[in-house]
Parts: sequence; C-alpha cells; structure tokens
Amino acid sequence: MYSIDVLDYKPSHETPRRLAELEEQRHILLGVRGEDGQCIAVFPNGDFALPLDLREELAGMVGRTVAVLRLSGRYYVREVVESA
Repeated sequence: MYSIDVLDYKPSHETPRRLAELEEQRHILLGVRGEDGQCIAVFPNGDFALPLDLREELAGMVGRTVAVLRLSGRYYVREVVESA
C-alpha cells in the first residue's frame, strides 16, 4: 500500500516543467529558488525545473530577459540583449 503526504503533493498544474531537448525558454526571469534538489526558475509563462548548479548564475539575472537552451542534455544560459 502506498501513501502520499498531502502537504508534499503538488497538482500537475503546479509542478515545474522541464525543458525538452532542443527547447529554449526565453522570457524575463522573475525569480529563482532551490527546491527538491533542483533550481526552479520562475518565468511569466510558468516555473521550470533546471539543474541546481544553475541557481547562482540565474540569481544574478533576475529581472532581465534570459534564454535557457537545453542541448545534448546540457543547459546553456545567456542574457538576451536587444540590439539598437
């Protein structure tokens, strides 16, 4: 028999999503937190689960437009700068 602690359960619409291979997330970064051994990046279109080692890098980019690309199982982060 299995039991679920109701306090720890998150409905699927509240669960951070993961980037698929070759997917890029590109929006203003609203916040970053560590949760369950992951880095949760908060964007206007939802929360994204990323590797925990990206947390420090992303924390310095809060409030800026950021792109996170998943390529060959690795994540690449950059600040998006609009050219004049």
